[in-house]
Amino acid sequence: MARKVVAMEAKLLAVLSAQVPVSVSKLCAELGISRQTFYKYRRRFVVEGPAGLVERSRRPHRSPQLIDAVLEDEILRLRKTRESDNGALAIHYQLVRQGRRHVPSVATVHRVLVRRGQVVPQPQKAPPSKGIRFEYPAPNGAWQIDATQWALVDGQQVWIMDVLDDHSRLMIASLACHGPTGAAAWQAFCDGTTRWGLPARVMSDNGRCFTARFLHLGGEADFERDLRALGVQHILSSPGHPQTCGKIERQHQTVKGWLNSQPPARSLPELQHRLDDYLDHYNYQRPHSALVGATPHERWSATPPDGPGPPIELAPNSAIRRVDPDGKLPWNGYVIGIGQTLAGAELLIISRDHQLTIFGPTGLVERRTIDPTRRYQPSGRPPGRPKQPR
Repeated sequence: MARKVVAMEAKLLAVLSAQVPVSVSKLCAELGISRQTFYKYRRRFVVEGPAGLVERSRRPHRSPQLIDAVLEDEILRLRKTRESDNGALAIHYQLVRQGRRHVPSVATVHRVLVRRGQVVPQPQKAPPSKGIRFEYPAPNGAWQIDATQWALVDGQQVWIMDVLDDHSRLMIASLACHGPTGAAAWQAFCDGTTRWGLPARVMSDNGRCFTARFLHLGGEADFERDLRALGVQHILSSPGHPQTCGKIERQHQTVKGWLNSQPPARSLPELQHRLDDYLDHYNYQRPHSALVGATPHERWSATPPDGPGPPIELAPNSAIRRVDPDGKLPWNGYVIGIGQTLAGAELLIISRDHQLTIFGPTGLVERRTIDPTRRYQPSGRPPGRPKQPR
């Protein structure tokens, strides 16, 4: 309800009427004021004279809940700390971790930031209400892996391969690399296992560095083949559904926020040094809002970690391929030398990992073990058509 402002004329009449017989009730009714207001201004005029008629602020002289200037300065210091993207919630958690006896609420911290010009309210950007996000019940239950692009100070485009633990949000690894290759993905994974052990599962999108799912029928990328050999289940997100690996996607933003607060890296090793500092700060020092103010390492340490199972055997796959005129058979990115005697024939290939069994129109052609270090797989026979007996 809006406050009623009493006109100065009404105040003057209230004072003047003290010298003239008048019906206070009728006068107040005509002026639209209460009797209490009438007598309030009469008392002020008697004590203060005309100055008592000036409208006064109703703000209390003291606010017992107002935080002191020292604490406000600490809130601003935490806000401006370069090593963190501190909002009101993160600052509140850090004040709690300082062991303070009285810590202001998140709303109070936010009001301080607004009052001190650190936050510009943008209600149109308010996030939608959040549901309960699924997470694995133990550390190493699942890791999420993904790569994101970054630029060095000279504009050179490089990549960062991040690995995140789904349960604790702990950063398993963050690798600076020249591109999102299978070798970079495997190195980041191995760097993480050196420190945190093997996970039960790895979650990724369908990038070529992670899977050959959409490249060759029944084929595997080196990354998923190596995971299978370790007993680590590989979970691929559905096409067009990035939410499966949403935590690592969000983590990219946090990593880049950190890098933007640091001096630009001039080389890949210097970028890696920045990322190593980030991992130490993020895992051990930075309170995480999704963990109710705990650090990822504290969350990690609270539950025994999960681990992989026995090596996972690949189910057999089959495909029909035609032998080209040169006697070569394409399969899963490899070229298999079969021989020109079968040129133009359609052969059935049954594969289990690198073990192939090849059938032709008349039965078994051969069994072959693929050498993954070379693209062309020679037959081992002399080149050319076999010589016909004279």
